[in-house]
Amino acid sequence: MPYRWFITDVDGTLLDEANELSPENRAALEHCRARGIPVVLATGRRWTTLRRVLDRLDLRGLVDFVIINNGMVIKDLKALKILHHETFDPAAIRAAVGALNALGWDPLALAYEAEGGPDVYHRRLSLRNGDFTAKNDGYCVLLNDYEELAGRAVVELILLGSQAELARAQASLAGLPLETALIKNTFYADYMLEITPRDVSKLTGARRLGAHLGLDVAEAVAIGDSANDLPLLREAGRAVAMPLAPEDVRARAHETGTVSDTVRRYFP
Repeated sequence: MPYRWFITDVDGTLLDEANELSPENRAALEHCRARGIPVVLATGRRWTTLRRVLDRLDLRGLVDFVIINNGMVIKDLKALKILHHETFDPAAIRAAVGALNALGWDPLALAYEAEGGPDVYHRRLSLRNGDFTAKNDGYCVLLNDYEELAGRAVVELILLGSQAELARAQASLAGLPLETALIKNTFYADYMLEITPRDVSKLTGARRLGAHLGLDVAEAVAIGDSANDLPLLREAGRAVAMPLAPEDVRARAHETGTVSDTVRRYFP
């Protein structure tokens, strides 16, 4: 079937481990622009860091839409408007914090800030969270209690640590109204556990954006490399996993390939 839009993960997929865009991948985005194929970035990143990447790599003219924080926020980059924005229910935050506190750990809370600015909230630094705050110096706010998040547009909770530690944390959250994804970092230390409200993912973000555009997810080619890509890869018309993606991600995809290879194959 003819595919009508292209959805790509960012870290480890569109960008390499140095957070750079290869000439081949830039050419792929330019090709989509020339063909009129909508390009969507679907990422766990928050807007503050994604905006810096878009500006540093001069990508705003090559990307049409972004799905950030794994589906919590959707933005139209051309029109400079928000198409969808939801926030974490305070009760769900309390439930997640309570479960992690039982293990002696605190998550970081990420908020949506349209103009950037402080958007990382923490009480005490657990496991490898200090690496995140160090690399986001100037954007972090120290809390005495998570109740201080009231009124903030919290869109995601995260915890950094070893794979084994985060697997324990993930298990402790089972049964709560949450979605979790344990991913390998390309920028921060060790692994990251991403936590969003139940029924929020890159897939739900793609469905909402597709409804806005009059497109179905089955008409999309989607590519990714991590656990947070799995829901989208299960439903995309053509699902591509990066060659070095974990085995469970590769198993859910129709094939493996790179961004440039995929664009040449499905948008000739």
